[in-house]
Amino acid sequence: MKKTIIVKIGFLIMFVVFVGLAINQFYQYKKSDIIYDQARERYNLERAMIITNENLINQPDNHNPDFKSDPETSEEPGVPNETQAPEGTTVENPENNSNKTDPKPRPSIAEAGDVIGWLTIPGTAIDYPVTQTTDNDFYLTHNYLGNKDVKGSIYMDFRNEEIGKSRNYNIYGHKMIDGTMFSDLTLYVQDGSYKRYFENYNIIKYDNMEVETEWKIFSAYVVNLDKEDYYLYTKYSDDENFQAFIDEINRRSLVKTDIDVGLDDQIITLVTCNFWYDNARVIIHAVRIN
Repeated sequence: MKKTIIVKIGFLIMFVVFVGLAINQFYQYKKSDIIYDQARERYNLERAMIITNENLINQPDNHNPDFKSDPETSEEPGVPNETQAPEGTTVENPENNSNKTDPKPRPSIAEAGDVIGWLTIPGTAIDYPVTQTTDNDFYLTHNYLGNKDVKGSIYMDFRNEEIGKSRNYNIYGHKMIDGTMFSDLTLYVQDGSYKRYFENYNIIKYDNMEVETEWKIFSAYVVNLDKEDYYLYTKYSDDENFQAFIDEINRRSLVKTDIDVGLDDQIITLVTCNFWYDNARVIIHAVRIN
């Protein structure tokens, strides 16, 4: 009888612990979601305002007709024109006063911690700030603000230079059980969904906070991290090595596309975990198209 009671108490304790862990996980997930939802809302609003302002500035003003209003000149010899400087002095031209231009407006999130950009795959749940620091471990457990977070952050390989200066940009993120962060990348390699995702959700948008770039997905597959890490390279010693990389990722892709990737192109590589086997990684490659 006592043994039965002890067993029941043991199961009850295990149940309470399990429920407590589940509640804590739900709380941590929700806390992280709120942080990223707020960042997303602010970024989208500010980016829209920046674009609107740029369009207004660049829009020609057709409501003010050109007019000529030459200042009156003196008819009397020896009397200087009012627009002319006295002899021996110079007039400073405000247009040539500085070689600098006003910095391009940037979303305020660019000032947060190590944020270097914003990554979006339209039609999916992937819509997050991108961070970068001096190692590839910190943002596995910290959000874009640098605070501890169960979901971590989407982050670029520390070896990458800014967009336009590397041939291959590696960006990493967790696959979360609630479908957030980089979870949707697995849909590009799953039976029943990969063809549809290649066809309908093949554009990646990356904003480096100054310029928005677009990339088109052309390759997706799964690798064993213990055996292969060629996709992690960011620099290539010569064109031959880079071409070998292009050939390999085209060969491995589950879907063959007609996208021609050449030596002058830039590639974004998105990486996340997959639970098919230990250390499995989902790899997505996209080529820059603008």
